[in-house]
Amino acid sequence: MLLPSTLPQLAGVQIAGAWQPAREVGGDYFDVIQLDKDRLGICVGDVAGKGITAALLMANLQASCRAFATTEASPQVVCTKLNRFLCANIASGKFVTFFYAVLDAGTRTLTYENAGHSPGLLLRSNGTTETLQGGGAVLGALPDWTYQDYTAQLQPGDQLLLSTDGITEAENAKLEEFGDLRLLAAARASHGSAPDVQRAIMQQVTAFCGGNFRDDATLLVLRIS
Repeated sequence: MLLPSTLPQLAGVQIAGAWQPAREVGGDYFDVIQLDKDRLGICVGDVAGKGITAALLMANLQASCRAFATTEASPQVVCTKLNRFLCANIASGKFVTFFYAVLDAGTRTLTYENAGHSPGLLLRSNGTTETLQGGGAVLGALPDWTYQDYTAQLQPGDQLLLSTDGITEAENAKLEEFGDLRLLAAARASHGSAPDVQRAIMQQVTAFCGGNFRDDATLLVLRIS
């Protein structure tokens, strides 16, 4: 119920999200926040652990992110504030991986920071792929960590995939992981809209692991048109 049922859309941008829960309550989080008429704040996070503790921490993360992700706040600012808040309020040994980006549809600019999360995968329209690694530490562990802003210039036809490790670490009967290469291949094979790509990927991951997700699996697909 804490995850968005609909996502805001901007002219020239398609964005679609999916969440597949594992058998146990977990701590995956994603959100898309309309900052102004041209910009979206895009968040994906993964709380360490499972169960009610992780879910409660995810709820705190969601509320805090909504508070900190203001119109003026860059990803560096949002990650810094979230990190200090979590360091002061979560149990020792708990942490959150987090990716936050601001998309400006007018300039087709993506400004982001990656706090220990799976890299964003930027599929260029020319067939190349870039990984958006960022440089931040996980949230909730190092209160004085200095986060930064990174920038990617987007072009029509580019796609951005943001996921949690429940996607790439989904296992088949042979204990093989789905992995980044299968994720990229699934995205490349689908030439439709962002919702079409998202559905195609989730169908392939589900078939690969036989629907037996060991961890929550979250996927956001963003497409520039």
